[in-house]
Amino acid sequence: MRRQVYLLEAGLRAFEKKGETAVTKELHQFNSYSVFDPIHANTLTDEEKSQALVSLIFIKEKRNGDIKARSCANGSVQREHVAKDEAASPTVALESVFTTATIDAREKREVVTVDIPGAFLHANNDNYVIMRMTGTLAELMAKTDPKLYRKYLSVEKGKKVLYLRLQKALYGMMKSALLFYRKLVSELIEMGFVINPYDPCVANKIVNGSQLMLRWHVDDLMISHKNMADINNFLVDLKNVYGSNLAESTGKTHDYLGMIFDFSFSEEVRINMTPYISNIITEFPEEIKGTYATPAADHLFKVRDDGRKLPEEQADAFHHTVYQLLFVANRAH
Repeated sequence: MRRQVYLLEAGLRAFEKKGETAVTKELHQFNSYSVFDPIHANTLTDEEKSQALVSLIFIKEKRNGDIKARSCANGSVQREHVAKDEAASPTVALESVFTTATIDAREKREVVTVDIPGAFLHANNDNYVIMRMTGTLAELMAKTDPKLYRKYLSVEKGKKVLYLRLQKALYGMMKSALLFYRKLVSELIEMGFVINPYDPCVANKIVNGSQLMLRWHVDDLMISHKNMADINNFLVDLKNVYGSNLAESTGKTHDYLGMIFDFSFSEEVRINMTPYISNIITEFPEEIKGTYATPAADHLFKVRDDGRKLPEEQADAFHHTVYQLLFVANRAH
């Protein structure tokens, strides 16, 4: 069954103290990265207040029972004055991932995948962007560092409000992925990597006579080289920039971009999405019994005017599953 994701107030009601602890932990992370510079509300114009990004907190229970909170900015207000093509960040092409993985297998390279936690928070935001926290969230943020935030709290329409200038990229802000991409590329070039002219998310460097290859999708990296020691040396350089808590995966099997890359066969890589598909079946709210050779049946594009509409909860589950299957179709299918 798909685990429900709650907005802040509903999540605090559902998980009580555990929910508040998870939210506080997430907010403390912002202080450690110096993400916010608080601003007095009376120094902002009405237009600046209206264009302020709203901070959102989502809370969910993980499979192991832990409560996790995630914060993001509602960047929808930026769409009015930030063109999409000015904010889009490159991501590695699927063909590049498959081709380079084939090279890794053929040359019997060691492969490591890495996730950079809180990646966006490492990228500076040079634009003037204001965020607004309201109600319970504003109060919880102030509690993380009362000396810093308490004097900036104000009241609007009977609720506590906290205005903050974003000094770092934050998930949900339109340019966050692009800002992180530019930072990562600049760091790689400084380390001696050359960006591939055909794919801006593939980079190579010759180390001890062999190619060290890197490809990435936002903050998910796949790294390969013939010698594990040379990969480890690169990881040390990466940790010097992004911190020591990188999520690393070594060995012959890697879960990367929702696909399983299996390098345990000689000069061969096998790619599947079996765990992902199994999870789709497990989370679907009804038991799936039927078997069909293809979804492209004769009636696929026929609309029945007298068809029964699904209840909202079932409709949401159906649409969620369809999008998951589209993801599979555009990956390893």
